[in-house]
Order: sequence, then structure tokens, then C-alpha cells
Amino acid sequence: MFGFNKNKRAIEGPVEFTAEVEINRPASEVFHLIDVSDPRFSQAQRGAEVKAVDGKPNHFEMTVEEFDDAVFHFEVLERVEGRRHKAECAMVPQLFALVKAVEDHIIEPMDDNKCLVKLVVSAEFDPELSDEEVANEAAVMSMAVTGDLEKLLVHAEEGLEAVKALEEEEFNVEFDLGELDIDWDEIEPEQ
Repeated sequence: MFGFNKNKRAIEGPVEFTAEVEINRPASEVFHLIDVSDPRFSQAQRGAEVKAVDGKPNHFEMTVEEFDDAVFHFEVLERVEGRRHKAECAMVPQLFALVKAVEDHIIEPMDDNKCLVKLVVSAEFDPELSDEEVANEAAVMSMAVTGDLEKLLVHAEEGLEAVKALEEEEFNVEFDLGELDIDWDEIEPEQ
């Protein structure tokens, strides 16, 4: 009404996402899949190159073929074997709206062969984004967090080939446009 906070964004600071999944595997078997310092780290098993940064303890760099020259920088903030792995991650150069994220995996053993994995992600988005753009990015990020836990579940319970097949399905989405009753001859391209 009076113009107070006219330029203030409705969505400020990090946005938090939480998801959890029960995995029918012991916590000790699941932990190495989320531990960036372990050669059995899920991303490394799926083709990413992960290496420790010389002279910087708890710092790692990851490259993934699909992202060309981008490097994911990880700093492990907390690591409790079999229980918790918390790391800050940023992509350089920044290719999308995400500036950085802190991923906190908390593993609670349920019995000898089952555990609950909770993932809390605190994401910072580009400050130049509008509230609407941040809301859209938050929706995408929410799906990504859930998807990451789904992949962790599949990798832990069914193995590497099953998670690779799941990822392959994500990129092979087919649309059946035959039932839409569109007369393609009547559509004119924009001039």
C-alpha cells in the first residue's frame, strides 16, 4: 500500500527440502553410496569422476560427462560413518539457477537389514530470480530430491545396473500424440 519493502522478495535465503525412504539394506551398505569420499559413491559407480582436492581436506571435485566442462565442488561438513553425511555442493560454472546446496543425509538403522534415510537439502538459488522463478526452481528441486532418494533405494536394493536402467528411462520419455486429435496440416509456423 505505502510501498514499504517494494523490492523485497517474498522468498529469501535458502529453501529447504526434506524427503525420506526406507531401504532394505543395512545402514553400513547404504552409507558408502552417499559418501563422496568413498570409491563406492553412487555417482562414481555411475560414471562420474570424483577426486580429492590436493591440500584441502574434505574437499572433492566431481565431473560428469553430461555437464561438459562443469565441475561439482563438494565440501564435506560432517561425516559419521554409517549415520550421517553432510556436504555443501556448488557447480562451477553455475549452469542453472542453483547457486549451492547443502545435502544432509541422516541414516537411522531400523534393524540389521533395514534403514531409514532422510535427506534434507538447503538450496540457495540465484538472487536475480523473481519469486515466480524461485517457486518454479523449488518445484523442480523438490522432485530432484525425491528422485535422488529413489535412485539411492534402487541402487542399494537392486544394484548398479538397475539404477542405470532407471536413469535411462528418465531420458527416454515418449509422448503419444496420436490421441490428441490434432490436424497437423492446419498448424502454421510463426513468421
